[in-house]
Amino acid sequence: MSARQHDPVKDFLVQTYRDVVGEPRHKPSGAGRHNAGTDTPGTGSVGRFTPLSPTVLVAAALASSAPHLSTTLADYPSAISVMATLHSYQWLLLAAAAATITLDVYRFACHRHRVTLDAHVRQITRHQPVKITVGFPPRWRTVRRATIRLPRGAVVRPKELDEFTTAVRATVGRSPAGYTTTVRHQAHRDRLQIARTPVPPETRSTRHIALQSALDATTIFKNPTVTVASIDDHGVETGYKITFTPSMNSGATNFQAKVDEALAALAGEHESGRNWTTAWTPSEGYLVMTLVAPLPTRVDHPLALIDENLRHLPYATAAADTTMVWDVSTRSNKPHCLIVGPTGGGKTSVIRTLLTEAARRGIPFVGVDPKMIELDGLEGYPGCGAIVYDAVRAAMLVRALHAEMMARNHYVHVNKIEPSELPLLIAVLDEFFILSGKWQRLAKTGDEETREQLKELDPLGAWADLAVLARSAGIRLLLGVQRPDASLFGASSGNARDNFGTRISLGNLSQDGALMMWGDAHVGRDVDTSIPGRGMVTAPDGTPVSAQMWWTPNVDRHPNKWTQLTAADQALLDGLTPREAPQFALYSTELREFLESERALARRARSHGGAPEPIALGSAPAGDPSTDTATPAGSAGASIGGEDGEEVADAIPASQVTEGMTVLIDDGTAHLVAVTVHAVEVTYDPHTGDVRETTLTIREGRRNTAITFDPTEVVFLPEPDAPTAPSPQP
Repeated sequence: MSARQHDPVKDFLVQTYRDVVGEPRHKPSGAGRHNAGTDTPGTGSVGRFTPLSPTVLVAAALASSAPHLSTTLADYPSAISVMATLHSYQWLLLAAAAATITLDVYRFACHRHRVTLDAHVRQITRHQPVKITVGFPPRWRTVRRATIRLPRGAVVRPKELDEFTTAVRATVGRSPAGYTTTVRHQAHRDRLQIARTPVPPETRSTRHIALQSALDATTIFKNPTVTVASIDDHGVETGYKITFTPSMNSGATNFQAKVDEALAALAGEHESGRNWTTAWTPSEGYLVMTLVAPLPTRVDHPLALIDENLRHLPYATAAADTTMVWDVSTRSNKPHCLIVGPTGGGKTSVIRTLLTEAARRGIPFVGVDPKMIELDGLEGYPGCGAIVYDAVRAAMLVRALHAEMMARNHYVHVNKIEPSELPLLIAVLDEFFILSGKWQRLAKTGDEETREQLKELDPLGAWADLAVLARSAGIRLLLGVQRPDASLFGASSGNARDNFGTRISLGNLSQDGALMMWGDAHVGRDVDTSIPGRGMVTAPDGTPVSAQMWWTPNVDRHPNKWTQLTAADQALLDGLTPREAPQFALYSTELREFLESERALARRARSHGGAPEPIALGSAPAGDPSTDTATPAGSAGASIGGEDGEEVADAIPASQVTEGMTVLIDDGTAHLVAVTVHAVEVTYDPHTGDVRETTLTIREGRRNTAITFDPTEVVFLPEPDAPTAPSPQP
């Protein structure tokens, strides 16, 4: 075998020997210096293992076999003397051999652990250990304790320390049950300390463990830590504090809302039946989860004055029994209120709540009700200036309110007073889509006098000005609609919708409706509609929160209405009715004259007005034998206006109409007829995304008729509460 060839057996034996006893330690050149990051054999901190037992074991073997060896060494008296002496210490040498073998086993275990730790330190931290000390006696597979001295000033990064800890636990840190191996870096002493410590008994609750485990398994927070913030008298955890490293996301509202939902789902239902809520402090890197009382399923309008501030109109109860208010003060950044919800969803009750609270606080109001059934009970209520039902009279009211606003602003300018000194006035417009549609229809199909009058009044333009400018004049707007489309504010409204900072949505919104109302397509879409009065409202910080609206019964004291109420509801209305009616302080002759004339018309209607009794189908009204059938109200061809006593149907923006929907179209003779829409084409502005125009195609036999609508125009539905599909654009 040539010198260049290797013997596999020899190589195996040499490698095994080196693995067992290790390489001889050589001091590197340059005394006192340590080569950091080197992995060269022979330069480690662990030298060759030298056993102690072989010498003692040989002596014990000679002592045991001395009688047999004496016959062989008979010719050597000195050897026989030595053998005799060894034999006399036979048992002592055997005991010493056993002790040294045991000692070598422990020493070899320490050596193996030092070699392993040395390799881990050099490979992970790239530092050459100065000295490795393993606690004696060690276990064969585990280290109870060890100290690793590092070069002076050695830096061990947190990530390297974590990797080293993992490696130690996988090789020499296999602790028995109930113990764990910990590694600490004592930088001031330049050493790593390894110790086996008992695992403290688990005292955390299942909910606490679930929260911590879920946060550790995700990346939503950096370095999350969950601690118990509060417990009740029975030792049940009622609050948790979650600390984390602040990031850009932790201050985002949408991010916080999603985390709140996830944490509430992880925490689950609490034993007390209360719900979880979260308070964020992202600047300091923590949030606190606490329990709040669940929303009630019904809240009757309280008789006590809940909020002593006379410029706060309470109307709902949110989580933790928090009272939600509409701040109508001059300093309010949410001066106008927008209520969105389907017919029958509770808008009227909320409006009654707000107006009765306003009357209790000395704030008068005027209203418009195009359906003639929503606000009629408020007519004659203390503080009510008038409730208008006619479309033309409603246009006159809006123009009179505009004149009142300008007169108030002029008064402030001339007398140099603060706007907060002006008395407040609330203007209510319910079902604004219907009112807007009636204005548009009368402007096209009404008589010449009506068309000229509406053109001069320009109610949509006046309304848009009120929405933007009425705040400083002490006029507050309360608007009830089914859908908050920007088109309902008129083409010249600009950002008028944005001035309605106090917002209330009832029932479930469509995706587009939620986006237009709350700026989030997911808010207000999962409201529990089985609970009357449940919805979303604007919190003081501007965020939407779930709330239960207060129930206020119909305040109409007409016997036909009053007798339908329970004794509790009658007592509630008696307690809510103010003893003194709020006083009107009007700054314009236009509004004063209009209210006086409207009140006179209302008194005349109550004194001399009437409505025909219902007629059975197929019978003739008394005194009119020529008529043998009655036309059902709301049928095709019925005049929609409210002047003749018919029920007014709902209206929607023309851009919201979908293919196959049945709508009412003017036939050119001042009558609305029901037609089915064959196709819809909506044109949008490419820059702003606003609706430019809407074209509805109506098929009549083989002929198609295209009808074009402006962005602000609406169409009537054949029946109230007819379902509508959301439009693709807000």
